Amino acid sequence: MRARLPDREGDVVRDGVRTHYYVYGAGERTILLMPTWSLVHARHWKGQVPYLSRYYRVITVDGRGNGRSDRPAEGEAYRDHEF
Repeated sequence: MRARLPDREGDVVRDGVRTHYYVYGAGERTILLMPTWSLVHARHWKGQVPYLSRYYRVITVDGRGNGRSDRPAEGEAYRDHEF
């Protein structure tokens, strides 16, 4: 199955750091697929999104320092609490 393009995307800003997200599908229920590790961006879920988005609204996230999210220079910005 081919990868699916997002229906929409956007950003959330917290403490001056922008986090990018993608939305697929329009189901009544929502599934949030978080990055599985700090080095992984939202495309990690490309194999699951096409199927899940048939039945649910699916949201994937580019974690800090990945994809279209900001890359803060300070090491403290990447603590577990910040993720």
